[in-house]
Amino acid sequence: MPAFVAPQLATLVDEPPQGGGWLYEIKYDGYRAVASLAGGRVAIRTRNGLDWTDRFAALVPALQALPCRDAVLDGEIAVADAQGHTDFGALQDALSSGAGKLAYYLFDLLELDGKDLRGLPLHDRKETLRKLIGKNAGPLVYSDHIETEGETMFARACALKLEGIIAKRADAPYRSGRTKSWLKIKCGMEQEFVVIGWRASDKAGRPFSSLLLAVHDGGRLRYAGRVGTGYTGARLARLAAAFKKLARTSSPVDDVPRDIARHAHFVEPKLVAEIEFRGWTRDGLVRHGAFKGLRGDKPAREVVREQEMPTKKAVRSVAAKAKQAKKRSAPVSKRATADDGSETIEGVRVTHPDRVLFADHNVTKRELIDHYIAVADRMLPHIVNRPISLVRCPQGSGKACFFQKHASDGFPDAFKNVPIREKSGKQDYLYITDVQGLIASVQVGVLELHIWQCHVDDVEKPDRLVFDFDPDEGLDFAAVRTAARDMRDRLKKLGLESFAMVTGGKGVHVVAPLTRGHSWDQHKDFAEAMARLMEEEEPERFVANMAKAKRKGRIFVDYLRNQRGATAICPFSTRARKGAHVALPVSWTALARLPNAHPAAVGEMAKVLRGKDPWPNYFKLRQKLPVL
Repeated sequence: MPAFVAPQLATLVDEPPQGGGWLYEIKYDGYRAVASLAGGRVAIRTRNGLDWTDRFAALVPALQALPCRDAVLDGEIAVADAQGHTDFGALQDALSSGAGKLAYYLFDLLELDGKDLRGLPLHDRKETLRKLIGKNAGPLVYSDHIETEGETMFARACALKLEGIIAKRADAPYRSGRTKSWLKIKCGMEQEFVVIGWRASDKAGRPFSSLLLAVHDGGRLRYAGRVGTGYTGARLARLAAAFKKLARTSSPVDDVPRDIARHAHFVEPKLVAEIEFRGWTRDGLVRHGAFKGLRGDKPAREVVREQEMPTKKAVRSVAAKAKQAKKRSAPVSKRATADDGSETIEGVRVTHPDRVLFADHNVTKRELIDHYIAVADRMLPHIVNRPISLVRCPQGSGKACFFQKHASDGFPDAFKNVPIREKSGKQDYLYITDVQGLIASVQVGVLELHIWQCHVDDVEKPDRLVFDFDPDEGLDFAAVRTAARDMRDRLKKLGLESFAMVTGGKGVHVVAPLTRGHSWDQHKDFAEAMARLMEEEEPERFVANMAKAKRKGRIFVDYLRNQRGATAICPFSTRARKGAHVALPVSWTALARLPNAHPAAVGEMAKVLRGKDPWPNYFKLRQKLPVL
């Protein structure tokens, strides 16, 4: 059985988008449902992953009869009248009474016969879906579309008193969560509200006269008015029974007007109602609302006031995303989505894959993982089997971060432990052995990976020399480039080949691979001697003291990366700062042309990887630490 895939959701906008490249579908008034099927088994789940197969049992035989081995389909389950209008209230009544004809309006195909189709353009996915459904006369309905101007279809939909339309980019892949490549334009106003209470009716046989509503706003639940129409006898009875179970003595919100609260009965804020209304008052209350039914597929904590986004803004965002996507490599990896929305990528469970880690660059966990998968062939030789330290930012760049060098409980199995002697005794340090380790680092919120200058099989034998040229604020990058080349020339005179890496910040690393055979003391002494020699010969340019007060107008030659336990940023690691920039190995020729130390960011590796390796023969060199 294929795993549940969290559905793609549309952004509410004020008008249909202009220009070509969009498909336009009818907006249905029902329950969003993702169906997974394989080997005669079927699972139908709500947009939040609730298994409602039993409630929609009438659809199961038709899904079982589809001509495929397995599939994951996306659509809306609804009940339509003779004119083709879908009605959420009618769907509620059908589910309660067992009467009424359910239809599953299918508009997307996510997997088919073991193949993940989500990366394909929507137009291709829909064509495959259309062929799969065929001329099915039963409850499975292919949701067709038109590609004409959206304004024409929207006007026609509203004239026919339909819910509205959905505009979708024809060339876009499928992405779980709220996106701007799917836009919804409503003919009227309706949304979900939390039911917080009710007012008694003075009419015989009617248990209440109106419902009290609320929405989440600014992190708290806020009163949003009353609705007193839209109830049938059956709905009144069901609501009254639900209210009895959830009764409470006080209001769950603090802003219900006194004259309303005085005659109200309150309930726990757990029920979600679909309400149709004409607009909002200046006080933020619903105007002329009508009850359509209770929703069981969305928790009350997620109910907020929907705000229309200007269509032009949404379209600009889609265009920017598409342009960005073209720059990004699209590595193929093994992935599966679980019922809770987590994804398993190359065997590593990743929770909240759509969480944004770099807000200014809109880079999600999934996209950062894609970066590491893309660069793995070049990055892994630098990091595998080396002790590592981590900069973890669980809430993303710009939020609280912390540095971690010791192993702790709760880390994914892709991290390995190695005991290393310290003054206070042995402590477990972390290291990784494969691409799963890179993916696991993203899962635990790592935005920077720093490596020791040795391997775990013999931590007392350093094998990597690194100088970090860290400029004073405001110093031109040209001065840093020149300083790095000067160090290259000095090392070359001593018989060492070295390589340049821009750090993704403002500095440059000069790195020399070494054969093992010398101690940490010798390693550090050599590095310190080189740094102090540069300071001594050109004190107006260089300083070997890390104090920022002594760095004014000069470049700090940081040799301290070469002492036992110190680390340096790993090639191709991101930096925990704005821009999602990457520490990037470059050739000496390329360095001479760079305007800064952050020329590449996550999503921009495709061009980098197509070029020649900027560090040829790095891993083939066999060079010993010189004796000064």
